[in-house]
Amino acid sequence: MTDPEGAGHLAGLLSAPELPLDRPHPASRDLRADSVPFVVPAAATSALRQLGEACGSGLPAAAFALYLVLLHRYSGQSGLAVGVSNGADVTTPVRVEVGGSFRELVQLAGSALAEAEEVRTSTPVHLWPGFSCRSAPREVPEITSCDLDLQFSHLDGELAGRLVFATDVLDPATARRAVDHLLRLLDGATADPDQPVAGLPLLTAEEEGTVAALNGVVGEPADQSFHQLFEAQAARTPDVIAVRAEGASLSYRELNSRANQLAHVLRAVGVGPEVTVGLCADRDVRLMVAVLGILKAGGAYVPVDPNDPVERQDGILSDAAVRVVVATAPLGTGHQVIQIDADLGVLAGHPTENLRTERPAHADAAYLLYTSGSTGKPKGVVIEHRQLISYTRAVIRRLGIDGPLSFAMVQPLTVDSSVTAFAPPLLTGGEVQLISRESALDAEKLADWVQTWGVDCLKIAPSHLRALQASPRFAELLPRRLLVIGGEASDWRWLRDLQSLVPHCRVFNHYGPTETTVGVLTLTVADHPDSEWETAPIGVPLPGTQAHVVDVAGRPTPVGVAGELLIGGANLGRGYHRRDDLTAAAFVPDTLGGPPGGRLYRTGDIVRRLADGTIAFLGRRDDQIKVRGFRVALGEIEAALKSHPEVRHAVAVVREDTPGDRRVVAYIEPDSAGFSTAGLDRHLRARLSPHMIPQATVTLDRLPLSGHGKVDRSKLPRPAEPVGTGTPLPPRNELERLVATVWKEVFRAEAVGTEQNFFDLGGHSLLLVELHHRLREATGREIELLDLFQHTTVRAQAELLSQQKQGAAPATTRSRGAQQNALLKRRQQQLQAKRGHHE
Repeated sequence: MTDPEGAGHLAGLLSAPELPLDRPHPASRDLRADSVPFVVPAAATSALRQLGEACGSGLPAAAFALYLVLLHRYSGQSGLAVGVSNGADVTTPVRVEVGGSFRELVQLAGSALAEAEEVRTSTPVHLWPGFSCRSAPREVPEITSCDLDLQFSHLDGELAGRLVFATDVLDPATARRAVDHLLRLLDGATADPDQPVAGLPLLTAEEEGTVAALNGVVGEPADQSFHQLFEAQAARTPDVIAVRAEGASLSYRELNSRANQLAHVLRAVGVGPEVTVGLCADRDVRLMVAVLGILKAGGAYVPVDPNDPVERQDGILSDAAVRVVVATAPLGTGHQVIQIDADLGVLAGHPTENLRTERPAHADAAYLLYTSGSTGKPKGVVIEHRQLISYTRAVIRRLGIDGPLSFAMVQPLTVDSSVTAFAPPLLTGGEVQLISRESALDAEKLADWVQTWGVDCLKIAPSHLRALQASPRFAELLPRRLLVIGGEASDWRWLRDLQSLVPHCRVFNHYGPTETTVGVLTLTVADHPDSEWETAPIGVPLPGTQAHVVDVAGRPTPVGVAGELLIGGANLGRGYHRRDDLTAAAFVPDTLGGPPGGRLYRTGDIVRRLADGTIAFLGRRDDQIKVRGFRVALGEIEAALKSHPEVRHAVAVVREDTPGDRRVVAYIEPDSAGFSTAGLDRHLRARLSPHMIPQATVTLDRLPLSGHGKVDRSKLPRPAEPVGTGTPLPPRNELERLVATVWKEVFRAEAVGTEQNFFDLGGHSLLLVELHHRLREATGREIELLDLFQHTTVRAQAELLSQQKQGAAPATTRSRGAQQNALLKRRQQQLQAKRGHHE
């Protein structure tokens, strides 16, 4: 279909195709142009002319069709608008629907050029790509009104071209690559003009070679189970500390013996291969005993967060069909529980020897990790021992771990980055350091730990590390050897500054979905000292992993062109527990050169390749996103919202009204006049993890709808500034005024009341860390982060501060020891009972 209407009409129909630009369009264009000249080989010119004539259109139409394929494959758009210059030097936009075979497209292109030739009045076409094909070459332009302008000339049997490009958005290397892609398409189109345009080869030989080299790094064998390799390490280094936590540590011999004892207990209740076992434990030495004990018994551990609502814990444990739950405290889900007491007395009397392995276990499930589901129901990802081993050996190799190192675990076991903190050290004679939740959020305590025990490696989410960065002791809490950042997108300049701050430490950006076993791509920050990016690229695949960037037709995309990231290789998990339909949709047959029976995981992430093969993250294909390092699905949040009996309709969106402050906002259409957001808040806290509770709720009489009857998210209003219940109370004294000022800075708010609750205003634990630092800096008084969890209003915090002398350590610091984990948990439960809990 062609449409040579005026630009005003066309502008309402089509936007400019999304080209692989090097820079976004500036507010004011400078219009300077550069160009790349090229000559089409004689044989290809002859074949293209014959094809054009066979279609009754001629060489210009065939050349235009080739350009349309390039634009189509670059942008993924079928409807394209191009500014065509005709023989009268008049430019007009034409619309062409790209699809079908190349032969069919040549016919459409011919019709479009014929209609454009009749126009005698130029129309401004600026952002749309330009095209012309004349019998004589045009002068080399110094300015251009469009990003790309392909100019052909055909004379005496020769077809010469010049690709003109705007220098404010494109670099010469990118333009030269576009010419190479055009010629590659030409080879495929002339060889088989009846092939669908979506299937024509596009990548250059150099691009294909780069991808093949990065995807061809062979991983190490994974023919044993994780606990077997741990047992071998324990035999080599029996007296070395294997795990350390606050107030306790275990050597490799002790950890192996205690895990064996637990394995015997579990075997006695029926745990064996492919049997799932729940695991609900705080971060102390019992956590590692439990993990290894479950694996040694043949089972697969299913972690649940002790701080999650009982309903969510029960939902996960029931969906996983666990035989039993290993816990460090009583559990309210109704499942059979084996509770490991603090002194491990429940294990006394059971055998300490390694259990006999009757069959190979490398293909058995090692763990099930539940992630948010886009359908509203969490789904369990099954990871086998062979994938766990493959990942562990690959990451040891990529990070350059050549001996025993200490790894700090600052995340719960329900987050798969925890695997990076315990698996590599336990297989290399290193030390797993389990950092309590309180210490992980408190820069002072974390720095004290690091200075006392020494930490070689730290894997942490960027938002978590940023929250700690406000502390004057930030440099003291950083590791000595390896800093691995992962879990969400990172600002490149921030990562580069981190590397400069700790030149002795190698900083990595680490990427990977849970379905591909923790992380499968890494970027070494120090390898790119002169690069200027906004968002840090996610890197190149680990050994044994293949990373493909494909378009909607499943064909590889060239450098710079956006596509979905597909992951293949030895790290791919088994699939989703008891969800064959979801597994089949997400894990698809490998048609990109993998082994027979190979699979690829569709990540849903939109990425592009850089010139050296490095992959850069652009965004999500669906509504699954990460907020503060946690993967959430808006579908799951919406399902919980809609399950409230007084909610007629609801949507959840992620907003970033303030740069760097991403938050989930719920929009509610109530079904009754008695609806209250407080009741909804209690309803959500019983069903969702804390990190998925919306930070703001907006009530509307009616949700705005589009013409298609769907919620028009573009018309959802920005949430009002946070307010508490009733009229905000002003400060009564100077200390309250000072605390209120700090709150306003933290929330970026015009005003806060002295009785408004920190968490009701949208606060969360990482924001509380920032508040903690700012209060100490502003007042010169020492307060405990733990106390701020209890004192959650301006007035309460001012009273707390008034009890502290300037520069003095809080009295509670001296009395807190091994009980701090239990105390933190108890205080959080008290908060949850009173007004809900935010992670």
